[in-house]
Amino acid sequence: MNAQIAMMINEYVEKGDFFGAVPEEDISRAEEKLGCKFPRQYKEFVKAYGSGGICGVEVLGVEGNGYVSVVDVTERFRDFGLPDKYLVIENVDEFVYCLNTEENHCVIRWDDISKKEIERYSSFDEYLQDSFQEAIDNW
Repeated sequence: MNAQIAMMINEYVEKGDFFGAVPEEDISRAEEKLGCKFPRQYKEFVKAYGSGGICGVEVLGVEGNGYVSVVDVTERFRDFGLPDKYLVIENVDEFVYCLNTEENHCVIRWDDISKKEIERYSSFDEYLQDSFQEAIDNW
C-alpha cells in the first residue's frame, strides 16, 4: 500500500472504521474458498486492516475466521454471473467494483444486469486512493 493511502487512513480514520489486522491463515482460507490468490496490494490491505474504509468507503475483506465479507459477497455475485477471476471489493448497490485475480490485477466495474466488465483502475492501490480521495473531498 502506498504512502498516500496510509496518510489518508491515518488522518481520517475513526474508531470502528476497520476490522483490524488478520492473520495469514484467515487470508489463505478465504483464498481457498474462492479458488484464487489475492493480488499483492489487496492482500497487504487485508492483512493490515481486515476490511473497512474511511469517510463512507467500505472495502470488503476478511473479518477473522468467523465471517469473510469478500467471500460472502463474491459468491453471491458469482451466482449472478460474475466470472470466477474477480473478487468483489466494494458493493455500490447498482454495481460492484471487482479486482481481477488472474491477469493485470485491474479493478473493474460490473453489474448483474448488463454483465459488462468495464476497467476503471489499473490496480487496487489506484482504486483505493481514488475512492478514499473522492470520499474525503465529499466529506
